[in-house]
Amino acid sequence: MTQIADESVYDQTYRHYLDELKNNPLKEKADVLGITIEGETVVVPYFNHPIRLTPDGLLDENGLRPDFSDCVVICRYLIMAPAVEPKDKTWVAYRDFPDAGPLTVFWRDTVEAPIAQTFGGHLDKLDMACNVLAGDLPDTDISCDLCRRFLPLPNVPLLLVFNDRDDEFPAAASLLFEKRAASYLDAESQAILGHALTQRLLFVK
Repeated sequence: MTQIADESVYDQTYRHYLDELKNNPLKEKADVLGITIEGETVVVPYFNHPIRLTPDGLLDENGLRPDFSDCVVICRYLIMAPAVEPKDKTWVAYRDFPDAGPLTVFWRDTVEAPIAQTFGGHLDKLDMACNVLAGDLPDTDISCDLCRRFLPLPNVPLLLVFNDRDDEFPAAASLLFEKRAASYLDAESQAILGHALTQRLLFVK
């Protein structure tokens, strides 16, 4: 890959991912990824909105390049696509993934803690935010005050488990992945995706 002198590190990384995807047979992996192919364009559902991978790069519904962090997640999702769909849908904490260690503090401080701090004592507001982001009721018997399942990427759901504060304990939030998520995203991309969901919950309009 030829680097342009004035390119930022972010632009160079983005360009590198696009170069990798040029030689990636995505049509063969469409079912495993839950994506659709429209001619030369790949359509990826991302937080319930289509992101298009075109010959010119990633474009959102307004024809603009998504934020760099979103580009990283989407590109890694397409690049890492497994040959067959993994079956292990057991919910696990982020810290349980082998490569998550260096990012567990980031996960605690910027993904889970802000949800607990923002919505503690405001369960109704969290419920509303979850509804706006199409968080549905999961088929699980986890005991908590609120539990919602989100689908930011077709095969990488996230499960929010929230317990509101009471007289004895502060509010607590956990964001879980299915165990098979490691087949679709590396630990860094998982952390970015979790942070993206938190930011959307905090700033939903």
